[in-house]
Amino acid sequence: MSHDGVFVESDKAFITTYGSTYEPVSIVHRPPRRRLSRFIYWALGALLSFRLSLIIGLYIYEHPSSSVATLDPNFVANCHVLLTPSPSIYLDRLGHLVAALQGSEDSQPGVWIAEPGPSSSYFLGVFSSSDWWLSERPFLIAITPASDRTSPNITLLTPKFEELRAQLKTIPEGMERYVQWVSWQESDSPYAVLARHLGSVGEVIFDPMVRSFVSMGVKAAAMDADETKYMQLRSGAKTAGMETAVALIRERKDEREVGLLRCANQMTLHAIRKVRSQMYLGITESQTRSILEREMAATGLIGGSGLILFGENAALPHGSGTDRSLSKEDMILIDAGGKWGGYVADITRTFALPDSKIPKSHLDIWETVRRAQYAPFELLRLSNASHPPALGELDIAARQVITDTMSDKLSSSSVPDYSVFSHRLGHGIGLEGHEGPYLVQGPLGEKKAKTGYVFSLEPGIYLPSDGPRRMGVRGVGVRLEDCFVVMEDEH
Repeated sequence: MSHDGVFVESDKAFITTYGSTYEPVSIVHRPPRRRLSRFIYWALGALLSFRLSLIIGLYIYEHPSSSVATLDPNFVANCHVLLTPSPSIYLDRLGHLVAALQGSEDSQPGVWIAEPGPSSSYFLGVFSSSDWWLSERPFLIAITPASDRTSPNITLLTPKFEELRAQLKTIPEGMERYVQWVSWQESDSPYAVLARHLGSVGEVIFDPMVRSFVSMGVKAAAMDADETKYMQLRSGAKTAGMETAVALIRERKDEREVGLLRCANQMTLHAIRKVRSQMYLGITESQTRSILEREMAATGLIGGSGLILFGENAALPHGSGTDRSLSKEDMILIDAGGKWGGYVADITRTFALPDSKIPKSHLDIWETVRRAQYAPFELLRLSNASHPPALGELDIAARQVITDTMSDKLSSSSVPDYSVFSHRLGHGIGLEGHEGPYLVQGPLGEKKAKTGYVFSLEPGIYLPSDGPRRMGVRGVGVRLEDCFVVMEDEH
C-alpha cells in the first residue's frame, strides 16, 4: 500500500484506506468497548497498516519512484464541490455563538467583538483577512443575542468613508436581516460610537485576534459609559466561561471543514511528492522552495509555501535563514501547507534521495520520531468517549518515546523533557495554521480530546551542530507531521 493515512471504521470493525493515490487527514474513531475479538482484529490491522504506510509510503526508503501519480479526479471534483457552502451553514454557526453568549436568566447576554479575520469569516462567511486589510481605523464586528435570545444582532462598525466599500461585500443569503451598519466619522471615537449603539450588554468577549489597542479602546469606552460594566470586563469570572464556550465552536470541526482540510492536506502532500521527484544532489534549499511553491500552485492551493531544510539546518525547527546545498549525507525536511477553501494544511516530511548515504545513526533517529508520532495516535485510538485522554497526555506519550531513547538523564513526570524535542506535540488547525486546541503539557493541555478536534501530531528530534552529542550524534534534525481528526463511533 502507498498511503500515509488510515481511515479506521471502528463501528464496522475493519480497516479501510481512503485511496491509494492520495492520503486523507487520518481519522481516529473511538473503539467500542464490546466485541473484544473484533476489536483486536481491527486494532492489529490498524497497527500493521499504520506501520506499513509509514515504512513504505512515508519519507525514507531506498528507491522512491521518480514518477508521481496524479490526484484522483473524483477526489479533486469533490474538493471543488466543498468550496460552495450550504446557505444555512453560517446561520447555524451564529446560532451556536448566540447560545454561547447567553447569560443567566437574570443577566444580560454577552457580546462578541472581532476584527476582519478568520473568526469573522467563520461566522459570517465574509470579511476574512483577504477581504479587508486592517489599518489604524477599526472596522469591528459585534454580535450579541437579540431580544428573543435566539437570533443574532450583528453590528458592522465601519469608518464612514469605508462604509460603501464594506457594503459591496456579499453577505450570505438569509443573514442580511440581522445586520445593522453603523459608521463613525474621523472626528469620532469608534469605541464610543459602538458603546452607544450596543447600549446595555453583559460580558464582552474579544476574539483572540483583536489587536490590543482595539480591545483597550472598547474597555475605556465601556468604563466611560458604565463603570460597573468595565469591572465585569476586568474581573472576567463569567467571561472566562463564555470565552471557553465561544472558542469551542471553532475548535470542533464539522464534516465540510474536515473535508476541506483533507483536500488541503492531500494536495500539499502531492506537491511534496512532486518536489521530491525533481530533487537532486547539489540542489539548494531556495531552489527546492521555488519548486514547492510552483507545485502547490499547480494543485490549486492558495498561498502554498514551506520550510526547506537540509542536513544540520533541520536541527533548528524553523531553520537558520541560510541557503544550503544538498549533499549525500543529508536528510531533507519539508514543512509545507497551502489553503483550500480557506482551510490550511500543515505537513512535514523528512526523507532522503536514492543516491544519499545517510548514516545509520540518523536513520535510527528518524525511526524514533516515527514511533513518537505513533504513540499518541495509539493512545487516542484506544480511548473511548467516556474517558478521553487530556491533550497534554498525548504530548507525554510522544515525548516519553523520545526521552527513553535519547535522554542521558532520568526524566521527571512533572517536568517535560525539552532537551531534544524542544516544542509541543501539536496544535489545532483550520482557518488558521495554528489555532486551538494545543497538545502541550500544562494548563492548555488539560482539555480533553473531543469529537471534531483536528490537530497535528508533529514530534521531532533536533541536535544542532554546536550542541552536545546524543547517542554520539549531532548536526541532524527530524520532524514528522500529520493532522488527525477525532470522530465518534456508533457508541
